[in-house]
Amino acid sequence: MNEKPTTHLRGPRGQAFADLVRGIAPEHILCVSLDISKYFHVVMIHNGLGEIVTPTFDIDIYQSGFEQLGQAIARAKTDTQAQVVLVGMEPTSHYFENLARHLLQHAQPVTLINSFAVKHNRDQQLMRREKTDQIDVAAIGDLLRRGEGTRYRPATGVYLQLQQLDRVRLGKVKLVNILKNQIIGHLDRIFPGLILLDEAARQRYTPVFNTDFWTCQTLQDLIRLCPNPHDLCALTPQQLVQLFHEHHCRLGPQTAAKLIAHARKTLLPDIELVTIRCELLQHDLALLETVQTHLAQLETRLTALVASTPYQIWTTLKGLSAVQVASLAAAIGDPDNYPAAAPVFRRSGLVSGRNDSGNRQRRGKGNHILKAGDVYLRRALMNATATLILHQPVLSRYSKHLQVTKPAGVARVATARKALGMLWAVLRDQSSHTLILNKEANM
Repeated sequence: MNEKPTTHLRGPRGQAFADLVRGIAPEHILCVSLDISKYFHVVMIHNGLGEIVTPTFDIDIYQSGFEQLGQAIARAKTDTQAQVVLVGMEPTSHYFENLARHLLQHAQPVTLINSFAVKHNRDQQLMRREKTDQIDVAAIGDLLRRGEGTRYRPATGVYLQLQQLDRVRLGKVKLVNILKNQIIGHLDRIFPGLILLDEAARQRYTPVFNTDFWTCQTLQDLIRLCPNPHDLCALTPQQLVQLFHEHHCRLGPQTAAKLIAHARKTLLPDIELVTIRCELLQHDLALLETVQTHLAQLETRLTALVASTPYQIWTTLKGLSAVQVASLAAAIGDPDNYPAAAPVFRRSGLVSGRNDSGNRQRRGKGNHILKAGDVYLRRALMNATATLILHQPVLSRYSKHLQVTKPAGVARVATARKALGMLWAVLRDQSSHTLILNKEANM
């Protein structure tokens, strides 16, 4: 991950663009810039000097729109006698993918222009508070003709499956958290004080159980079988034990007595409110179970898929689960697309914000991480780094040292960079001890 000498101001990417356009007059470089949206796309065609060849026009998202784009490119190519055609677009959500894939199938490379770069390009043109489709497509075109952006390499095969399955998995994880929060909200109204999430509240009052609600099977069984505190107050410990046993749930008489006593000391809510909320609670509990079942199935498929890739070696490392490895593999894609770890890290967009000049050298202190990159890769990498720190002594020591000498955001970014460098070496050599033995520690 060390800095290497380069022959171009913008490194290997800049050198590749220079080689592509070397010896070609800017008038013969055709740039096709697209501002992508959900239902239509705005197109502008210009040359390498920024001179507009075809004014902005819209295309739809259907076959007719793709054919219209192809015809416009062909006419502009003939008119300008273009020797090179560059096509650039923002990677807007998933809306760009279908068009970009069709362009690749027609032997037309596509360059993805970072949305953060487009925003700042507008700012450089003194359009900080202006944003229209025409301004955006012009900003994209300006970056495209300067060789900014990265080549679009769509995921295929097993990596396409990993990508799509993991994105759905992430959505299900969010849904699980939403449902759990809704269930807690129901219980706060149905049975006040049954669940104490706040640490200050747990110190002031004695919780029914010291364990977390979502790891306490007894409490989860209770809200399924008898969530209504009015009903619970009317039961004896023996009756509550029998109710649990009838549904094949474990409960002893002492715990039953504790639950009933807690219900009897509760300031009971209105019975009508409790009745409707209990109904809603059961619906959300059933939905949560369904989502968790689907989530488990997705994770099983992801684990099976990652076993057929070189990323399988990462599952042998302490601190990484098979699902975490699958999420990283889904975000990175085919490792053959990258010569080293550095381009992967750049894609994550993890850059410590800095505002240094002259005597003001704060080295990132007080600035946020810019996050100008792939959100899926960034999330997967930071999640993996957080658990690797707990299990890998080398990374843990490195992180602690940085936290003493660097601002928190800078330390997190540097630790993630270090972690990815180690992981990439393990992937390259297919050995779980690569780089770590030099530090006298084992992965």
